[in-house]
Amino acid sequence: MPKKDCVSWNAVLTACAVNGKVLEALCFFETMSLSCENTRPNLVSWTAVIGGFSQNGYDEEAIEMLFRMVREGVDPNAQTLASVLPAWSVLSACTNMASLRLGKEIHTQANTFVGGALVEMYCKCQELKAAQIAFNEVNERDTATWNALISGYARCNQIEDIQRLLRKMREDGFEPNVYSWNGIIAGHVENDLHDKAMQLFSEMQTSNMRPDIYTIGIILTACSRSATIERGKQVHAHAIRCGYDADVYVGAALVDMYAKCGSIQHALLAYNRILEPNLVSQNAMLTAYAMHGHGEDGIALFRRIITNGSRPDHVTFLSALTSCVHVGSVEMGRELFDLMQHYDVKPTIKHYTCMIDLLSRAGQLTEAYKLIKRVPVEVDSVMWGTLLGGCVLHGNVELGEVAAKRLIALETNNTASYVLLANLYAYAGKWSDLARTRRKIKDIGMHKIPGCSWIEDRDDVHVFLAYDKSHKRTEEICATLDKLTLHMKTTAL
Repeated sequence: MPKKDCVSWNAVLTACAVNGKVLEALCFFETMSLSCENTRPNLVSWTAVIGGFSQNGYDEEAIEMLFRMVREGVDPNAQTLASVLPAWSVLSACTNMASLRLGKEIHTQANTFVGGALVEMYCKCQELKAAQIAFNEVNERDTATWNALISGYARCNQIEDIQRLLRKMREDGFEPNVYSWNGIIAGHVENDLHDKAMQLFSEMQTSNMRPDIYTIGIILTACSRSATIERGKQVHAHAIRCGYDADVYVGAALVDMYAKCGSIQHALLAYNRILEPNLVSQNAMLTAYAMHGHGEDGIALFRRIITNGSRPDHVTFLSALTSCVHVGSVEMGRELFDLMQHYDVKPTIKHYTCMIDLLSRAGQLTEAYKLIKRVPVEVDSVMWGTLLGGCVLHGNVELGEVAAKRLIALETNNTASYVLLANLYAYAGKWSDLARTRRKIKDIGMHKIPGCSWIEDRDDVHVFLAYDKSHKRTEEICATLDKLTLHMKTTAL
């Protein structure tokens, strides 16, 4: 058998990293570290592991690996730095300023190979001045470098500078391409400028620039966030004409859009059009079922996902647990919660909240409280509010008061906490406690948040608040509601 050397080790390690098997890659790397001198990790080994972590969402691990690399006396090259910058962008975008400062240290070592990645990193950190400096230092700019800067300005809501940058891009000898349009449109969507994003999408088509799959996904996000199903259908029609609707990522975006716009039927149709569903699209459909209260369908889909060999992630489990809440299946919920450990999925506070909701609705309030005390992170107001809601539902005053006390301590001026506590006292017939709670609400001047509803009429969304009569057609609306109310009463009689 031929003797293993660093080249053969690196070949296996790189293959694991490229195929997303980062833990296996790390195991090979650590084995190399303990081996003899001629198989110790070299620059290629370090870069492969760091790149594997970064590309598969292990951002903190990628950066920690880079620091370890430097500590052990191995100097990173341009490729190593380029592979870790996306991870830095993710962490810095989460307000990790320490990561940003360390990213700037990398900047001092970087060359033009990582220029575009540096521009993108600074833009994601909302550091436009630093991004502009990094851009100016790139000796040989290309379309990708320009796109990184323009996209960054759009994402930072510096919309007024976009036309100036596009003009300079052309003066530099580069024409905007589909990626330029995508970056600008994405910036508008991220800043909730959905109407303008739709307008840009129309302008893009008018300019004979063919939208790609990513463009369709961005615009569908705009439609889902603004809950405008008619616009979503128009984009869907465009996707069909371009042959994109069967694409797994466009299909997932369509499922998400239709679900958020209120049509589970259209969401299912879009899902069934996907040729080869992956976990992203499966999660989208699972979330749609959970959102619309189709618990049994959600659980059935989860079982198919497992049976087909897909590896569920935290989104899969959260949606499946929500489905269990809708059908009231405590046993299935417990099974899923325990199954997370089997798939190395660490429960987040959302998973714990879902389980507490499931137990509380089922009247297993003591079990829910015990689970809260086992939560490894700080318990938030949502979790205590969920338990309090269960106590109101089942009339558990003693535990309800505990939950209410914790909830009010976290959100002193939240009317909903006091209203729930008042409802609990009313349910239990504790009238003196009820009166005291209502006086408390009055004394601190809190008001109940008014109810809100909205309807879509073609491309317009009409919003209505309780007791609000500011709509220009209020009289017509009220008259129609009176007629409908009278009709319902007559029919009921």
